[in-house]
Amino acid sequence: MTRVTLIHAGPTPWDEEDRMAGGQTLPLVEDALAKISELAQSISPAPTAIYFCKTNEASNEVAKLLGGIFKLRPRDNEQLNGFELGLWEGLTRGELRRRFPSVFPQWEENPLSVNPPDGETLPEAIERIHAGVVKVLKRNRGGSVVLVMRPLALQIALGVLRNESPEVIAGHLHNTTAMETIELDDALFQMLLS
Repeated sequence: MTRVTLIHAGPTPWDEEDRMAGGQTLPLVEDALAKISELAQSISPAPTAIYFCKTNEASNEVAKLLGGIFKLRPRDNEQLNGFELGLWEGLTRGELRRRFPSVFPQWEENPLSVNPPDGETLPEAIERIHAGVVKVLKRNRGGSVVLVMRPLALQIALGVLRNESPEVIAGHLHNTTAMETIELDDALFQMLLS
């Protein structure tokens, strides 16, 4: 059995201001590491590996904290970076509704139907994150792995690990999860690798 724990690298100031952050690199808010440290105490068994995207400051901070707690060297995987939202990054949801009155509500309702300007489509993000998750799984069969990710990317990774369709992933893309653990039996493990 392979165990994968996903931890939200946040919140950042933009998360608290309800700004679209996607793959934007931002620091954590002041008390975030203390809350994540508390969450980490419930990870059992202790992880055998930690993965994150080092170009993302929040993910980097969380991975360093977890590496210290579990005495592991976090490993970089750029494919685990946040969902790239292009020109929407940094804007609040309210600003996006005013500036893009038809497209942004459509994106909130069905992210598969819209490509954020200069960003990536949801299918592109799913494909990239799926490849990153598969790379991690191949190296850690039977282990206990932690993936440190930004919120949208974390929801995509959860969908990938549950072997969900893009439509189902789109349905929970806007959820927020602080931490979730998925246990992969051999059948699901093999399915994800194929």
